[in-house]
Amino acid sequence: MKVILNLLVFFDFLMNRAWNILCWNVRGINAAEKWPNIRNKIDESNCEIFCFQETKKENFDSSFLRNFAPRNFGKFLFAPSVGAAGGSIVGWNGSLFDGTVIEIQPFAVSVCFSSRLDLNVWNLTAVYGPCTEPARSSFVSWFRNLDIQNNDNWILLGDYNFYRSLENRNRAGGNFQDTQIFNDVIDHLGLVELPSKGRAFTWSNMQSIPLLEQLDWFFTSVNWTYDFPNTMVSPLARSTSDHVPCKVSIGTKIPKSNIFRFENYWMSHRSFTSTVHNSLNKPISNTADSVSVLSAKI
Repeated sequence: MKVILNLLVFFDFLMNRAWNILCWNVRGINAAEKWPNIRNKIDESNCEIFCFQETKKENFDSSFLRNFAPRNFGKFLFAPSVGAAGGSIVGWNGSLFDGTVIEIQPFAVSVCFSSRLDLNVWNLTAVYGPCTEPARSSFVSWFRNLDIQNNDNWILLGDYNFYRSLENRNRAGGNFQDTQIFNDVIDHLGLVELPSKGRAFTWSNMQSIPLLEQLDWFFTSVNWTYDFPNTMVSPLARSTSDHVPCKVSIGTKIPKSNIFRFENYWMSHRSFTSTVHNSLNKPISNTADSVSVLSAKI
């Protein structure tokens, strides 16, 4: 059964050039009681790549990954924690992707991925932003100075520990200066935000009257929107952590609406008149009523 499922994933990726990324601040990965929940989220998201933040683990090896990851996740890169704080890991299906390290920082792991099926190349940065100084300022400086070229396909995702607006929390207050700093970097890099559908907040302090905030963000380069137009973020049910796990679905197909909408720019196309003329004059077999005929011609 596992072989069949792996083949289905392989052929789906080959035919549709689509894949999923699981992004999650797991808030510690050493406890054995967390491993089944992490594995469940990997299975639920049907991901080919996972990005976990706040691992609180100084080192990883293949045998430890087997505690929570399927065997096809044989490749990984990680930023070690400092004692019991921080740390992140990016793991991936080695039969689908080759990954080479771009750089590893205490607050980010950047990987260049190349598809083993279509030789497509793109970059991923998994972020875990520091909460306190001076690491916070170092992170902002590093983030602002990322070298993202116009033709780069780059996705940046993770727990930034920043919010973009004071409305990204359910209570009054917050740090307006932080929002300005964060938005300035995003504007400077020309990043495109991927909206998270279904939840307004991704973090909770887990109190009876909780503080809720949006701390997990997903961005791409502009070029990404052309090559992978069908990219969306779907929050999953929260478990074992104060952060919501999120699935990023990536595809090359442009989603189509079931509702017909006329686009004004069509009329400026040189073939518009002849196409309309030919369609309206073609014979229609179903002539039960005029509405059916018109619908078929359109």
